[in-house]
Amino acid sequence: MSERPAPARLRVLCLEDSPLDAELTEETLRGAGHEIDIDVVEDRAGFERLLRGGDYDVVLADFALPAFDAHGALEVAREVQPDTPFICVSGTIGEEATVELLKNGADDCVLKDKMARLPFAVERAIAERAHRRELATTERRFRSLFENLLNGYAFCRMVYDEAGEPTDFVYLDVNPAFARLTGLEHVVGRPVSEVIPGSRESSPELFETYGRVARTGVPETIELDFTPLGTWLSIAVYSTEPGTFIAVFEDTTERQTAVDELRRAADRLRLTVEGSVEAMGSMVAARDPYTAGHEKRVTQLCVAMAEEMGLDEAAVEGLRLAALVHDIGKISVPAEILTKPSRLTPLEFELIKVHPAAAHEMLASIGFEQPVATIVLQHHERLDGSGYPDGLKGDEAVLEARILAVADVVEAMASHRPYRAALGLDAALGEVSAGAGTRYDAAAVAACERVFAAGFAFEPA
Repeated sequence: MSERPAPARLRVLCLEDSPLDAELTEETLRGAGHEIDIDVVEDRAGFERLLRGGDYDVVLADFALPAFDAHGALEVAREVQPDTPFICVSGTIGEEATVELLKNGADDCVLKDKMARLPFAVERAIAERAHRRELATTERRFRSLFENLLNGYAFCRMVYDEAGEPTDFVYLDVNPAFARLTGLEHVVGRPVSEVIPGSRESSPELFETYGRVARTGVPETIELDFTPLGTWLSIAVYSTEPGTFIAVFEDTTERQTAVDELRRAADRLRLTVEGSVEAMGSMVAARDPYTAGHEKRVTQLCVAMAEEMGLDEAAVEGLRLAALVHDIGKISVPAEILTKPSRLTPLEFELIKVHPAAAHEMLASIGFEQPVATIVLQHHERLDGSGYPDGLKGDEAVLEARILAVADVVEAMASHRPYRAALGLDAALGEVSAGAGTRYDAAAVAACERVFAAGFAFEPA
């Protein structure tokens, strides 16, 4: 510990019955560069009165006076100004007396024939006392934090078996929040196997985490359903010394319950949305059975292609929903046009081309988690800009729409249409292959070819 300089001006209380010795004490401190305000007193009454009347930087006391001695002075000083350094300055003092004074709280003892040591003793005593006050303040601050911490705190020693596996741990210290959050009391000094029987068997991952942190010193966090207490806990674990760990935790049961409820609400919303999609599909089926069967087969192929391309679960689900209703806009097209057994006239085809925009208008207000309405709107776009309704080029259309475009063409060509017989799968794959990179997304075409090569087949609608 580095010594801090003593105050620029020292206030000294000197218990001394010899004026010459008192003067020597003052001159010694002045000679060391200190400015001194010194009060000299030779009896208990005066000593106690001065000590109670003002703050001193140091007390210097002769060991033996006629009616008072350093032991009595130390006792008074500890009561009145316990943080003020106390140094015994004596002509003769035995080793036992010195030890007794130091044991009772004196900071030092200086012999009068070695007064050159006095300034150093004073400076060190003042610095050490100041350092102790800082430590005490810091300890009080952290103790207050510890006592008032809303999170639970547990300092524990890990117990390992002969193989080095964590088998138990002992509570060394806990804060009040520990008992409030867990309902456990009087745990200090006791192993968890006694406090919470069966906890290792019911929560092995918790023991593994604690044991790992106590061994490696690398902090970890864990959140788990701690079944022995019937609560969810979020725990931060760290170690300050080998073989021990500190767990700071909070009860997240309420938050977890809220998350579970949100998840259930999301599931209910998802079911509602899917129910809406199925209802729309029923509307299409009732009006045009061909279109309904087409949408289901396109959906099968879209999902297979998307999974082959490595799309995440959410994107696959959005594409599935879009494919199921991608032709829902055709309910705005006269039924005689949809089922016409001959080729459409240019005017009739223009009416057909309205269906993506009509579908988008129907779907845009539904609370899909994915861009279902956009996928449906863009599924007739082509890379070269020849598609409709907006003539998008390249990757201006979303990837899911480009996948749907390929699956839509393949199923339409491979299946029977009202105005022609099925052209067959080979012709359908030949069409998208020939247009890969120009009209159709090349990655989508390649994925389509791979899934059929792997044995994909349309299931009966």
